[in-house]
Amino acid sequence: MREKSCFSVLRIAATCLLAAVLAFGDIGGALAQGLFSPVRKVNDRVITEYDVAQRIAFMELLNVGAADMRREAIDRLTEEAVQMDTARRMDLRVTRDQLADGMKEFASRVELETDELLSILAQGGVDRETFENFVRAGLLWRQVVDKRFPMLVNVTTNDVARARDVAAIRGTQRALMSEIFLPMDPQFADAVAQIMGMIESATTIEEFSAIAREFSLAGSRDAGGRLDWLPVQNLPPQIAGRVTQARPGQIIGPLELGGAIAYFQLRALDSTRDIPQAEVKLTYARLLLPGGRSEGNLATVAQINAQARVCADLGPYARGLSEQALTERSAFLREIPQSDSVELARLDRGGISANTVEGGNLVVLMLCSRELENEERPTDDQLSNLLFDQRLTAMSDVKLKELIADADVKNY
Repeated sequence: MREKSCFSVLRIAATCLLAAVLAFGDIGGALAQGLFSPVRKVNDRVITEYDVAQRIAFMELLNVGAADMRREAIDRLTEEAVQMDTARRMDLRVTRDQLADGMKEFASRVELETDELLSILAQGGVDRETFENFVRAGLLWRQVVDKRFPMLVNVTTNDVARARDVAAIRGTQRALMSEIFLPMDPQFADAVAQIMGMIESATTIEEFSAIAREFSLAGSRDAGGRLDWLPVQNLPPQIAGRVTQARPGQIIGPLELGGAIAYFQLRALDSTRDIPQAEVKLTYARLLLPGGRSEGNLATVAQINAQARVCADLGPYARGLSEQALTERSAFLREIPQSDSVELARLDRGGISANTVEGGNLVVLMLCSRELENEERPTDDQLSNLLFDQRLTAMSDVKLKELIADADVKNY
């Protein structure tokens, strides 16, 4: 189920419904053109004009923006046809109870009961069967994935350890943008074309804001289209990808969103990793080699660099030395002596440093781990399951693309 809901932040809004109705409105004209005529055949499954119109209305209700809504609808229906064909060949089925549970699960994501969601979809012109087919395809593909791919996915203890590294914590991106929304109504086409030309010719943030203040339909027009900071992950995928690649001042658009023509201008992009330093815990090994920076010790360090991968690999290099020559310590960053913390700051997991001398000994440091210790720290099993799901999803996405490429697809 790849459609992203506009209800993840709030419940279904009247404006979202109105946009869908307007987009789907002229059903009489569509019927005149042959609503049930074939658009594409995928193996033995036929996608009709009616299927496409239904999916467009459904996507509008879910606020799935796309530059070409018709193409997006056909692509999604093609994916689902391949998913259902694959499940049929594997003799997989979805029972009525499973379907009901799947519909309930989807509705719960938007804090609605199934009947409430079906009622709102019906008001937007979306048949119950359209929603059921969408859910059924997702449930069947989930069965295919569960049956075919899990044995190909392996998550090791080293994978879990690496995922705990502070370096593996994904940063959050936020964007400072301005927006302009223009009507798609045919009676405004000439005027809108002129305004679009003005927008695309704008070279500064001030010019874009002036156009927004004069012509935009959005509620932000009085502020010159200026929006507050927005998390990039909250943006629709077709916008988020372009925002992360844009430079300040660059204009993104035109895009068809919610029955309007949209333009965005990036004013600033910020990336941060919210890592509380007080909760960063390091585990590191400390090997003291007598003789300071002797040629022999420097040769040993070179050998350690070439051969040691984890802290346990330092054991053989401590043979014949005192019991205190090799120690391993776990401590929060604030508790580590400055001479060690400065060196450790430069290292990734498994990295080696040998830049300091202490009491005539060359100090060899190896970082075992750098992790975030807090109340929300997941267990190893939870982290392993998360990595497993991520890899399984990535593998299934690749396989779906291969199946679509191998399918017998005919366009009409």
